[in-house]
Amino acid sequence: MVAAIIVIAILLLVCIAVYLMANMFANIVVHPNVHTYEYSREQVMKHCTIDPLSVLEDHKVEEFKYKSEYGYELYGRIIRSDKQFPDGRQRAVILSHGWTSNHITMLSYGKLYQELGFNIVAYDHRYHGKSEHNTYCTMGLCESRDLIGLASYVRTMFPEDTIWGVQGESMGSATAMQAAPELKWLSFIVEDCGFSSMRGQMAATLDNKKLPHFPILNVGSLILKTRYHLDMDKINAMEALKQTDTPMLFCQGSADTFVPARMIHEVYGAKKDKKEIHVFENSEHAESIWDHTDEYRQVLKDFLTKYEVI
Repeated sequence: MVAAIIVIAILLLVCIAVYLMANMFANIVVHPNVHTYEYSREQVMKHCTIDPLSVLEDHKVEEFKYKSEYGYELYGRIIRSDKQFPDGRQRAVILSHGWTSNHITMLSYGKLYQELGFNIVAYDHRYHGKSEHNTYCTMGLCESRDLIGLASYVRTMFPEDTIWGVQGESMGSATAMQAAPELKWLSFIVEDCGFSSMRGQMAATLDNKKLPHFPILNVGSLILKTRYHLDMDKINAMEALKQTDTPMLFCQGSADTFVPARMIHEVYGAKKDKKEIHVFENSEHAESIWDHTDEYRQVLKDFLTKYEVI
């Protein structure tokens, strides 16, 4: 009898410990410690010579707020270009940032596009930056719906024949890939270090922390689904990419462990055609643009030239 009580007590303690870890895991996913604009700018300038705010200088900048289909407002900026292309058509790119980040970080990419004559549309995802925080992060589930709506909204602010693309980073790339089947009018997508599926990414996060997948991932998944209506199995870039023929450039650093470097090959392999891949040697998560700025510039230009965007 005593032995049975001890066993039950141990099992109860184990269950409580698993629940607490899984609950903490779920809360970190949906309520991350998001960065301020000042912090994001400092982080960029620690790693490279590009001041992200230089993208705003000497250009017409327009602020906007887009009301999502879910009811909250997303904050963004349009940085206009004065470049005239030979065909008379404008080019524009939408920048989609990563988890905990904001649109300031994405202006590093914006600088390269600006040099090529693109208009820049940079915005903050739900729960990030200056967008409404009276919600929570869904790792690309609701964010992809937001991107679809926001893209259609900002499209009305440009001539009808404008050539459009999306550049994503990390969660922002997963968001872009998830949204791709419904953004058929895009001329290109560039994804940098996006995860191939949310479940795979959560498993990788647990691996990095030396924690077991079972039962933490299972319990955490249940918490996310019941408490936040976040079904991680609905976030699967590989499945989405099977449904799009938009030309895509896949980029990632070879030393990425946050989003495992193998994932670039998973998403690249899922897309049937009209695709390019480039792995940047020794770069960690989301740092390829900083470590290999000149190489990134050339890879991007070659891709856009090949698919007749520029």
